Amino acid sequence: MKAIENVFQGTGGQVDLLNTLYGGSSQTTMKVDREDERLVIKLSAPGVSANAFNVLIEGSKLVLYTLLVNTPTRRDDDENSQRMAVPMFLRVLDIPSFIDADHIEAVHEHGQVRVMLPFKDEEQMHRRIDIKDLF
Repeated sequence: MKAIENVFQGTGGQVDLLNTLYGGSSQTTMKVDREDERLVIKLSAPGVSANAFNVLIEGSKLVLYTLLVNTPTRRDDDENSQRMAVPMFLRVLDIPSFIDADHIEAVHEHGQVRVMLPFKDEEQMHRRIDIKDLF
């Protein structure tokens, strides 16, 4: 009987997850604004929790994505159950040379994730390269 319960429970979880994907949540929106000293990327998806959003820096790329993770239906199955994660949103952006990648920050406020990309100082953007005499 346990195997049959697992099949129905797994199917129910998948149906619930797909229902959420195709009707229970809104599409993630992304907007980019320019402020005085930085660019701000605003991500919002009504009905999606803040911990579903992810911001990564991979080399010179900024990776923004949200994952919808299903939750077990019974508490006693938490440690033994497998969770399924479905990507809802994915954007890979080049980090421009005028952005200070070491100081990129992200905050969640008012149901929105804001990723702040500060501009580099003029000193960081322009510098003279001395030519070495090898002979």
